[in-house]
Amino acid sequence: MAAALVVGVGIGNAGGETEEASSSAAAASSSSAPSPADGTPIPAPVTVTVTETPAPVTSSAPPPATATAPVVDFAMPDLVGLDLQTAQNTIQADGVFLSRSHDLLGMRNQVLDSNWVVCTQNIPVGQQVTGDAEGLIDLGVVQREESCP
Repeated sequence: MAAALVVGVGIGNAGGETEEASSSAAAASSSSAPSPADGTPIPAPVTVTVTETPAPVTSSAPPPATATAPVVDFAMPDLVGLDLQTAQNTIQADGVFLSRSHDLLGMRNQVLDSNWVVCTQNIPVGQQVTGDAEGLIDLGVVQREESCP
């Protein structure tokens, strides 16, 4: 990319002079300095061209992997009677890291998974689970001190 930079030079009060001194200096310079009216050429502004060269792109890292869900192949274990945390650990050991659970007796959230017991599972025991099963396993739970409906 090329860009032009125009540089100009100006004369003015640098801040240390009084207004009278500045006026008299301006009058003296205007009477003796060349001007376009008397035909003396004024120097042209200086043009500077800046060219930016992008840094070469080097990468030793492998290209990013595409996000694909793990493909699983296992027989669904019997999770009924286990606490929810143990049931989730069992499913995760088979490669499914996202499972669902719901309260069979209401709309309560399962905050501490070890305080909930699995009563139902949507995939029957022994059924083969293959492919992308993330989020497809659903467990019906009640609190530890409650009975399954």
